[in-house]
Amino acid sequence: MNYTNLPLFNIMKNKMEYLSQRQGVLAQNVANADTPDYKARDITEPDFKAMTKNVSRNASLQLPVAVTDSKHITGSGHGKKIFAIERKDSTYERNPNGNNVVLEQEMMQISQNQAEYQKVLSLYRKSVELFKTALGRPNG
Repeated sequence: MNYTNLPLFNIMKNKMEYLSQRQGVLAQNVANADTPDYKARDITEPDFKAMTKNVSRNASLQLPVAVTDSKHITGSGHGKKIFAIERKDSTYERNPNGNNVVLEQEMMQISQNQAEYQKVLSLYRKSVELFKTALGRPNG
């Protein structure tokens, strides 16, 4: 039995993928902290709570792929999912060069993102261990 194809595991995988891609966007914000007219960006979080409520109704639950450019190819493959990247409307301050990246705020978001990723990863690992124990194979 491949228990990793269960809808709950798919939601956890999608959440980790979202957090991973968000980490990259936040890192770009930090890297462009001194770039003139650079606007800080973030990724819109999908509604994971609604997904968990609908798990029993929809066994083949998948996150929709967000097309952020007209040149992107749409499809239903298992490639990397692209979450919608949006510019942050405003931050606490704006530099004279038009840049709105606040390093302290970005570093705080990076730290929170890493903690959330570790929490979901730990839950995923513990769930796999529980399934293995229930099947009588605690070591694999």
